[in-house]
Amino acid sequence: MDSAGQELLSAALRHVRDAEHLASAGTHESLDQAFHLAGFGPECARKAVLSARTYDRAIGHGVTRASEKALQFALAADPAAHRYDLADWATHNPALAGWTEQSRYRGTGTHSVTAVQPLLREARSIVDRITFALWADGRLPGGFSW
Repeated sequence: MDSAGQELLSAALRHVRDAEHLASAGTHESLDQAFHLAGFGPECARKAVLSARTYDRAIGHGVTRASEKALQFALAADPAAHRYDLADWATHNPALAGWTEQSRYRGTGTHSVTAVQPLLREARSIVDRITFALWADGRLPGGFSW
């Protein structure tokens, strides 16, 4: 994995961790920001696996139909990436399917715990699954910061 891929994976882990922190009850609770950050975790993990940064913009941030088409093109050019289960996430992750990077523009108080928690679970599951698979395949360097 190249340094750009490592940075994307690091960002994925950080986004999910920070979203979980922001969703925890207490003085720092910010469910809207937690919702916003959580969706970026899977997106960064997905792009980290791909060997070429060429497709990042086309894939975008979400799991829309256009993103999936761009991802299919990227996977055709990068057969090793098929091992990481990167496609068709919207079908198996309904909370993630409802996420959009445009959530950052929604008013404060828009997202409830019942909306944020499923997205956090899906984001954590995806990011952890990809991170573990990369580690198991020996694609993460010894000094990679989890």
